[in-house]
Amino acid sequence: MKKIAMLHTSSATLAMMQQLIGDIMPEAEVMHLVEESMIKQVMKAGGVTPDIAARIADYVRIAEKADCEIFITACSSIGTAVELCQFMTPLQLARIDCAMVDKAISLGENIAVLATVATTMKPTLEYVQRKVQASGKPCSVTPILMEEAFHALLAGDMETHDRIVSEGLHSAYKQADVVMLAQASMARVLQQLPPPPVPVMTSPESGIRWLKTLAASE
Repeated sequence: MKKIAMLHTSSATLAMMQQLIGDIMPEAEVMHLVEESMIKQVMKAGGVTPDIAARIADYVRIAEKADCEIFITACSSIGTAVELCQFMTPLQLARIDCAMVDKAISLGENIAVLATVATTMKPTLEYVQRKVQASGKPCSVTPILMEEAFHALLAGDMETHDRIVSEGLHSAYKQADVVMLAQASMARVLQQLPPPPVPVMTSPESGIRWLKTLAASE
């Protein structure tokens, strides 16, 4: 199985990913890279700047030196920036939300995308639209942004974060036939709620199952 490097911009995703990897692909060798300052700078700048892109490229080089064969980002805000590094590396570059987006498009025609960070929403919507066009399927995509939830997360107020995300989910259920959570940090809120009336796609589990297949391929 190929060695994997996983880049996190929030420690909130680290424990979740470690648990999923242990459950789904325990035989995998994974090097976790965590840089929480990056997402704060992306938010402040309104997107990935050239300097941030250069730092992402540096992490790809670190993964190369560690003999990794796959580099995956657990953060959708930098997903496109990671993809743009492909020209400079033989590593397979990937994003944790790939499988989730494909599944959402296959299941519904009215997709609601929930995010708590504007700099995640924009690249995620662009990625979904790119995938929709490639599929040839007519789909409408509705964004639901909950920035107050992420501010609560950064402040360590998980109760407020979870309440806001829960309210966003209930709003999405009324508008869509499939819901996507654009950030891995929102996925655990589902575990606290009754079964949803429509499919809710989360990137962590679907992404790790897809990653297992990628890592096992020749």
